[in-house]
Amino acid sequence: MKERLLQWLVCPACGNKLTVEVSHSKGSEIVEGTLSCACGKIFPIIGNVPRFLCGTLKNKLPELYSDFFNRHPSLLDRMAILKDNGRNTIKEATMDRFGYEWEHFSDYSCDNFQLFIAPLPDDFFKGKLGLDVGCGAGRHAVQACELGAEVIGVDLSPAVDAAQRNTADKRRIHIVQADIYNLPFKPDIFHFIYSLGVLQHLSEPESGYKTLLPFLSKGGALFVWIYAYAARKVALEILRVVSQKLSNNNIRRMAYLCNLFDYGIFINLYRLTENLPFWGELIKRFSPLRVKEYATYGFRVGYTDWYDRLSAPITNYYKEDEMQNWLKHSGLGNTKLLPIGDSWWWLYGEKKALLL
Repeated sequence: MKERLLQWLVCPACGNKLTVEVSHSKGSEIVEGTLSCACGKIFPIIGNVPRFLCGTLKNKLPELYSDFFNRHPSLLDRMAILKDNGRNTIKEATMDRFGYEWEHFSDYSCDNFQLFIAPLPDDFFKGKLGLDVGCGAGRHAVQACELGAEVIGVDLSPAVDAAQRNTADKRRIHIVQADIYNLPFKPDIFHFIYSLGVLQHLSEPESGYKTLLPFLSKGGALFVWIYAYAARKVALEILRVVSQKLSNNNIRRMAYLCNLFDYGIFINLYRLTENLPFWGELIKRFSPLRVKEYATYGFRVGYTDWYDRLSAPITNYYKEDEMQNWLKHSGLGNTKLLPIGDSWWWLYGEKKALLL
């Protein structure tokens, strides 16, 4: 954790200033330590990442980072961690599924960020502070940083460990583990907040969307990708009935088989025919966007995406009128709603500046 990050952090429970206690540091990086608040809440810094997990979610930490707690056993009592709470909430399942995904597929190379930011001005990111919600292994934070922004990536799952490794050499990227409903940031600080393909996996996606609004500065922009309603995606729920009963390892095996069929037949067929005289142009024009995208990537990208589809504990799909209502109820100005093929909705809005 870079010391610079401290200026933007507050206690997610009460919003007050945090006190840092460093156990191990390396230069300006805090490798291990704690962040504590006068309200009694204590949050550990483990592997360079501050862990702002609240409620029963924090009980997962000793299981995931046993070496840290063996070195600091008193924290178990100070943080009121229960060694066996016997719970398995949706949030905990989400932590588990996506943590597994980004540890096993941290080399994911699909570059959909350029399509995601295509509607924005070329100099949008330069000199701004942004928040990447659901940062996964950190690849989008890296791209936003390379475009001139300073970025804080936040994720609920242990994917933050992969993100920390992948961004360790980036001075203007910070990684935080936290729940979208308990974010540890000062209000009105971010010039932009984005979330690419994450909110649809919440129990109440619109509620999660609204929780981001207080953290935007006046004039700041919030833009997200959300799953669009499509017949093929609804049909996917048949497979998810099976996959949700499986372990992570078996979902990975199921994803491999699904991709073997999907990529092996449909994507390869497109790649074989796209350059045919006359017919190739028709095939390119009328093939779905997803087919064109996957044709430019390798088998492993499709494999990763199939795991993502099958593993998420909750997935929601939205129609245009529902997305319009999100924007209408957000209170944001200069709103835009764009379809991205038949797969996504791109929502954009800006926080209105106060009139003097």
